[in-house]
Amino acid sequence: MKILIVLLLLVTAAAISVTVWALFFRDTTPVLSPDYAPVEEEVNAEDIEGETEEEKLEADEGGGAVSMSYQKTVTVSLADRTAELMFQNPSRSVNDMILQLIIVSADGTETVIAQSGTIHPGKQVEKLELIDGAAELSEGTYSGKFNVLYYDPDTGEKAIVNGSIEGIEITVTA
Repeated sequence: MKILIVLLLLVTAAAISVTVWALFFRDTTPVLSPDYAPVEEEVNAEDIEGETEEEKLEADEGGGAVSMSYQKTVTVSLADRTAELMFQNPSRSVNDMILQLIIVSADGTETVIAQSGTIHPGKQVEKLELIDGAAELSEGTYSGKFNVLYYDPDTGEKAIVNGSIEGIEITVTA
């Protein structure tokens, strides 16, 4: 009987330990660079003004072709927890995309501070929400880059080739 009580106490202690770990110590940051495009569209995506429906770029069977427009300056507001930028996926593109905003430190460490939902062709993003807990930022200017992840619009599968746009200037304000 004593052995059974000791065994039950050990199982209870293990269950409590796992629960505490799951609630307080488990990494809950979003999965970055997903293999499939997120089901949700980027909530801040809007139609590109003045753009007419253009003929799609030519792409080989099973391949893709993209066009993009962007600005290399980003303003991060700590008060609003947002990044103001300009990034477009013109309607002539044949792939969906996800945009990641990354701060690159002097030692080369990269930290993703914002990630969009799916941006379909013909859409643009001017604001992204910062990832909670991704980085402790203070006012100032940072070096950064955009990672652009491409996805097949029919299957949602990640494309083999993805892009990186270096030299993004990120200004952080209070």
